[in-house]
Amino acid sequence: MTAPLIVRPCFQQDLESVQLIYAHHVLTGFGSFETEPPSLDEMTRRWSGVVSKNWPFVVASPADDMSRVMGFAYAGQYRDRAAYGRTFEVSVYSAPTTLRQGAGASMMSEMLASLQADGAREALAFIGDSDNVASIALHQKLGFFYVGTLLNVGEKFGRSLHVVMMQRHLAPAATA
Repeated sequence: MTAPLIVRPCFQQDLESVQLIYAHHVLTGFGSFETEPPSLDEMTRRWSGVVSKNWPFVVASPADDMSRVMGFAYAGQYRDRAAYGRTFEVSVYSAPTTLRQGAGASMMSEMLASLQADGAREALAFIGDSDNVASIALHQKLGFFYVGTLLNVGEKFGRSLHVVMMQRHLAPAATA
């Protein structure tokens, strides 16, 4: 049995853990198509860009240790044009030692609820590597549906990679 999780806003003091988690994914997997891990300064710049627009950037922590970061998730407007103002791209990364403990689903659920409450209409996921069955399954579990596959758009570790596109409609938030 795993300890209960808390999903909370990501604070600046969490960014060292966020940077380490992301660096692991950059250096060992296909979930990110970056090939060099961003520095802590760069991750701080990215985080600042999200939170300054009041978009969600969250972390998961065990309820008994709120300083421990098990993963992070964030959303940003899909494209920087007014017509895309209610469509968001979502991303989620879990620490390698906390995979399959519910952090990813918890963070995504919280983030989707936040987007919906703020009037977002669509959530998009671009999953690096069509063989990433765990991420595809997570998104399906959370109501995303398959939209298509971009073939051979990435190359990393000597492999040509596809990107799976998934989408979820966000129903309008209920009015009181």
